[in-house]
Amino acid sequence: MNQPPENIRADASAQEPQLDRDFTARRSDWLTQPLQGIFDDSAQKRVLNAVSLIAAALLSLEFVYIFATGQAVAPAMQFAFWIGLVGFLSVPFIIRATRSTAPGALIVLVAVASLIIVPAYYQGGTSALFTVWFLLVPLLAGIFLGHRIAIVMGVAGIAVMTGLFALESLGHLPEPAAPIDTLPAWLNLVAVIGFSAVIGAVAAKSFVSSSNRLHAARAADAAKARALEEAIEGIARIDGDGRLLTVNSAFAAMHAADTATLVGAEANDWILEQDRDELQRAVASLATQARQEVTVRGLREDGSSFYANIFLIAIPDGEPGSHYRFARDVTRQRELTEQLSQSIKMDAIGRLAGGIAHDFINLLQTILGASDRLRREIESLPEPNPGPEFLSWIDTAAQRGASLTRQLLDFSHVQGSESGPIDVHQSLRRLIDMLDSVLGSSIRVESDLCETAPATIGDLARFESGLMNLAVNARDAMPHGGTLQFRTTEHNIDPSTPRFASFHLETDRFGCIEVTDTGEGIDASILDDIFDPFFTTKPVGKGTGLGLSLFYSYAREVGGALEVKSRPGEGTTVSIYLPLTDVSPTPIARPERGHTTGSETILLAEDEPLVAELMAAELREAGFRVIVCGDGQEAIDFYRKHSNSIDLALLDYRMPRRDGVEVFDSIQKISPDLPAILMSGNLAGAEIRNLERRGLRSVLRKPCSRDEVLRTVRAALDTEP
Repeated sequence: MNQPPENIRADASAQEPQLDRDFTARRSDWLTQPLQGIFDDSAQKRVLNAVSLIAAALLSLEFVYIFATGQAVAPAMQFAFWIGLVGFLSVPFIIRATRSTAPGALIVLVAVASLIIVPAYYQGGTSALFTVWFLLVPLLAGIFLGHRIAIVMGVAGIAVMTGLFALESLGHLPEPAAPIDTLPAWLNLVAVIGFSAVIGAVAAKSFVSSSNRLHAARAADAAKARALEEAIEGIARIDGDGRLLTVNSAFAAMHAADTATLVGAEANDWILEQDRDELQRAVASLATQARQEVTVRGLREDGSSFYANIFLIAIPDGEPGSHYRFARDVTRQRELTEQLSQSIKMDAIGRLAGGIAHDFINLLQTILGASDRLRREIESLPEPNPGPEFLSWIDTAAQRGASLTRQLLDFSHVQGSESGPIDVHQSLRRLIDMLDSVLGSSIRVESDLCETAPATIGDLARFESGLMNLAVNARDAMPHGGTLQFRTTEHNIDPSTPRFASFHLETDRFGCIEVTDTGEGIDASILDDIFDPFFTTKPVGKGTGLGLSLFYSYAREVGGALEVKSRPGEGTTVSIYLPLTDVSPTPIARPERGHTTGSETILLAEDEPLVAELMAAELREAGFRVIVCGDGQEAIDFYRKHSNSIDLALLDYRMPRRDGVEVFDSIQKISPDLPAILMSGNLAGAEIRNLERRGLRSVLRKPCSRDEVLRTVRAALDTEP
């Protein structure tokens, strides 16, 4: 793409002195300066001043010689002498006053013309006059003042010559004077030859310099055109009517069209209609600010769109609205930014959910513990007794609250200790067998399972719960019936794929489960919100909105990904990508039920007084001796003094001053084999496994029932280290 002439003119004018620019703007186009830009202005002025002064000196010497030798001088020659002498002497002053060489060159030209017309005739007749005029005056005019003055001088010379020949032929001109002394004739001839030589040298130098500059400019333009053509960014020039004048290959590739299709087309036709007004406002703003930036959605030839970051640069001295457009496809960067924002948002909400759930867990633990103790008291009362019914309502509400709390903790990236190999096909078959009673007869369930059974690592309960939630969502999306299909495939995925940027892919081998329904579909306006916790389109009481967010959290946790594709009226496909493992799934061992009583001494560290009191009472009723500490530091201090009398440490994970892990580490340093149990609903699976390797016997997930507490305590006491 060649540099526009507007830019060249702007660059040249920016380099001129301010006064020269002012004079150039005021003077007529008839007085141009062809040598400007080829020779330095100051050099031109010096040369012109020297030529005018030398010519004045030679002219004065010639006439001094003529008068000294007593030769007759015709009045016409005297008039020409004074015109030439005054003209030559005034040139330096005119150049200084006008700060330009053009007026000075014009004065020199007039003086030379006046000196040629009369002396040449008197010395050689019209033939000599024509020869001198042809050799000198138009050529001098063209080099110093431009083509217009050269043409004028040529026309004037032809007119003068024609008139003189006519007058001479009719005998109306006086006879030429006797030839003057050879010395003035020789001097005139030398002057003419000298002028011609100087003009020829200047012309040759000008042509060579112009040729070199033209060659360099063409080479620079060619290099610039290649650079623009090969540029990564799309570059286009837009005229004042909003049409594409030129485009490079990157701009054409960005719009998936060829150059011939784009050139001449309306530039706005290649912008998404909703974004055209914003772009047009940016173009209008170029009148006040020459550079604008805007992000819009461009159109490809097939009708698809992409995000483009566009820089608009106004063209100096161009027609209003004309500009250069530099465009870059930022679709991938935008996807990465959105994925990162989604990831940050989910992490922040997860941490918030974990903090809220911890406090809520203690409340539920108190409610469930108190309800259990009250039930045992009420059961001994005579009938009729409405107490058990009321307690069942309390228990139901507390259990539902506990279930919701566990979902919140799962969402905050908590993984239970039951993580292990999962046979995906076995889980799907179990799910499909249960769906008949869940979905109803109006929904047909189909499966298309790949030949090799994929296995992955994860929490079986959370995995199957997530699949069931997807099936229930599909049922709600098909109120009038339809088809629900489960399909499995194996995929190789590049972990750096932009659309999975918010997930933590650590391998390239994945098993994919596609859950497809023929339901109502999801509108594009809410498709990006469906992974947000508590977002739901269901009526109140029909769902919490945690289902998809929990499965999203689970997929990230195990190193997988989740993707949803849907259109209104065309159904929905949820694709779950899970990392494959070569470890064969094995049945998960369940703890055996044993007796839940004992007489050992238990150190209970719990900062919530009601929870500590109820749990201590349950353990004491089972025969255990319990020492209660209100925070982690108190538990450490007590154990240091009475370590020989403690048989087991039951520690809450979150406590003031020292948390449960810090208490466990301190106890381990004193008694490495002491059984210890952590109580928490907010402990990550990786941390649990790490603690178990260091000697932790078990983890109680709050809220927990009396039986769970007693079984876990008894199992920890009976297990060999």
